[in-house]
Amino acid sequence: MSRRSSYGYSSYRSGSYGYGGYRRNRRGGGDKKKIIIAAICTLVAAGAAVGVCAYLGVFSGKNQENITAQSSAAASQSSVRESSVKAEKSEKSKESSKAESSKPQKELKGEFDGNVFIYDKQGYEIFYGTEDTAKKYADTVAKIRNSLDGSIKLYDMVVPTHGMYALPEKYKNQGNNEKDNIRYIYSKCGNNVKTIDVSDTLEKHKNEYIFFKTDNNWTGLGAYYAYTDFCKAAGVEPTDINKLSSGEIKGFTGSLASATKTEENPKGNKILYGNPDVVKYYTIPGDYTCTLLENGKDSPEEVPLIATFASGSNAYSAFIWGNNPYMHVKTTKNTGRKLCIIKDSYGCAFAPFTVSNFDEVYIIDPTYYEGNVIDYIKKNKFTDVLLVNSIMTANTQIRTDELQTVLG
Repeated sequence: MSRRSSYGYSSYRSGSYGYGGYRRNRRGGGDKKKIIIAAICTLVAAGAAVGVCAYLGVFSGKNQENITAQSSAAASQSSVRESSVKAEKSEKSKESSKAESSKPQKELKGEFDGNVFIYDKQGYEIFYGTEDTAKKYADTVAKIRNSLDGSIKLYDMVVPTHGMYALPEKYKNQGNNEKDNIRYIYSKCGNNVKTIDVSDTLEKHKNEYIFFKTDNNWTGLGAYYAYTDFCKAAGVEPTDINKLSSGEIKGFTGSLASATKTEENPKGNKILYGNPDVVKYYTIPGDYTCTLLENGKDSPEEVPLIATFASGSNAYSAFIWGNNPYMHVKTTKNTGRKLCIIKDSYGCAFAPFTVSNFDEVYIIDPTYYEGNVIDYIKKNKFTDVLLVNSIMTANTQIRTDELQTVLG
């Protein structure tokens, strides 16, 4: 019901107003009286109409103001209620998120498959090297240093395993401390060896794809980060990886996956084989020629730096064709410097980057190389020699023996 229909006319006092005028005019008589009475009634009626209109006009304005005020109040209350509901929902959402994050996460468990440790769908090596095995490697490095001319710079790079960066502490503790072992090696190599500790650099990039999941080696990207550390030590400018063209070989299942194959399980670990890697290689620009002495062949032949046709379990061999007696790269850089790399498999992904910095790069693997590397270095006037080995091979007697062979 509207306010007007409720009390719009109830305060109109026509009876009392007319009554007073009417009583005063009743004392006259005749037609004149009737005329006067009629005139008075007309005036009274007109006055009443004007009063009603005036009242209604004022009331209507007030009524509209009230309606507007009520609408504003209702809207304001609605807005307050809506803000309150939103705030309550937001608070509940935050509480829900906190409760969700505070829930104990399902802990991933690791287990051995033979000698390969499996954790989070990836394979790892567990390091068992000691100070004794480290000392034997360091002594061999020192012997190589003493066999070279003082003008030749010798660098040593020992690379940690993937487990040092990706395994939880409780699983790392199954083996020995890799960082301590590497630093012990460096402390025993002698002052004339430039040691390159890549541990901290790799730590900075540990969330990137710097190690394979199914193979014991690092990726091309991991090798690149170590290469930048080498460049600092050698005083050369590293090539910019972002300016290099690249290619990919998918479906790579490497050495750690292969190591799980047994007579009882000829297909190997299903987790590793269900989680293959991608080998990404980089094309080094420039004018250079590569000569390779491949395993099982009597003479070297010219080949491309990257074996882009490599595939499957051999995809890592895309880098300088894998582990062979030697590869010799000649460039047109005219730097006046020549580099000899004495390596294990980690040197394969590393070596291509160095082609940008030296006139010649001679890459040998002591496992397959026959001959006296020291004499070759002296004869061909090499200026720099770099040893690149994983911490696993650096702490094995076999590797120490192989390195001795380079001395002739």
